[in-house]
Amino acid sequence: MSVSHQEQQVTPSATQAFIVFLAGVSAALHIWKLPPALPVLQETLELSLSQAGWLISVFQLAGMLLGLVFGLFVQRIGQKQSILIGLCVLSAASFAGATASGIATLLVFRIIEGFALLMVTMSAPALIKHIAPKARLSFFVALWSAYIPTATVFALFAGASMLNYFDWSALWTGSGIITLMMALLVWRMVKENGSGHAPGHNQLHQAWLSIKQTLTVKEPWLVAVTFSMYTSQWVAIISFLPIIYREAGISGALMGTFTAIAAGVNIVGNLLAGKLLQQKVSANLLLNIAFITMIVSAFVAFGLNSSPWTQFIAITLFSAAGGLAPATLFNLAVKVTPSAQNIPVTIGWLQQWISFGQFAGPIIVALLVDYTQGWRSVWLLTGAWGALGIILSYLLCRTAAVKS
Repeated sequence: MSVSHQEQQVTPSATQAFIVFLAGVSAALHIWKLPPALPVLQETLELSLSQAGWLISVFQLAGMLLGLVFGLFVQRIGQKQSILIGLCVLSAASFAGATASGIATLLVFRIIEGFALLMVTMSAPALIKHIAPKARLSFFVALWSAYIPTATVFALFAGASMLNYFDWSALWTGSGIITLMMALLVWRMVKENGSGHAPGHNQLHQAWLSIKQTLTVKEPWLVAVTFSMYTSQWVAIISFLPIIYREAGISGALMGTFTAIAAGVNIVGNLLAGKLLQQKVSANLLLNIAFITMIVSAFVAFGLNSSPWTQFIAITLFSAAGGLAPATLFNLAVKVTPSAQNIPVTIGWLQQWISFGQFAGPIIVALLVDYTQGWRSVWLLTGAWGALGIILSYLLCRTAAVKS
């Protein structure tokens, strides 16, 4: 009887963990619903490229400012509750954003969406760890790491296809509907993870002590800033691809396919890095391959007068090789953290710098393109980020080697 009961528990637990993953994907759709709509928004709202850059970047404002301490709020209200609130706010902000008639209103709702997304992404990994079957926990943890690329591919491909028949507001409405449906699914299907509670004085003291211990050593800074050198260029290039391809004469479903492929191959780099690290391949070698390939492929894509097909191949290589960096840096983040108790703080600090890169990259690239009246100088900027990434990677990996 007990065996039967256990078998009944395994299936719904796995199903619940998968639902939480899908909730993360539905939340991340709100990041990537914007890029396919950028060409249309530039026409209908008369946006400059710099304004488009701000629309991309402000979504990261919450993570950039609050990634380190947001876990305390999640701990107070509970993980499932935090996900539900985040999904509902995302849905409401997306519905409201669909009615925007100007850049200011759209920016406000993008900022609200960014804070709501943080409520989902800071809660979901811990909830998955709680509800997934122990035998499959590593699978679901790995699955969660792919929630953003999964959402990226779906949003870029489906978004470009939808825009052949509807205006940009349909993407906002459709994303809101999907997120609301996921909120209902989480509410009905996912078990409670216990009630949230306010941290006691001692817990708060330990949390702030852990933050102090983490930020007074150089290793967490090195891994976090190195990560931002990667995210700055990857998010900027991938986000502006619809505009880049439109200017190259590629539009419609083909543009969506090209953009989705360029984003999707990043997953290949992530998975390959994990496999190579298990085989004891040097982290510094993987990071050098990532950054050097990104520098060279960006030069081919933007520095030369490349054909659209050559540019597509170069950007695809840029994304695929760049995918070696995130898995490698996450691995190093755990390795160089001051102690096991400081891992959550180190990851939170890492998230703030990831968000900073995603915030700053599109804005700086857009300003450069507006100033130079073209994309030919972009590779110099991304190349500078890549060169800094190589230098920081060397310092980081040398430190990690000393610690090991």
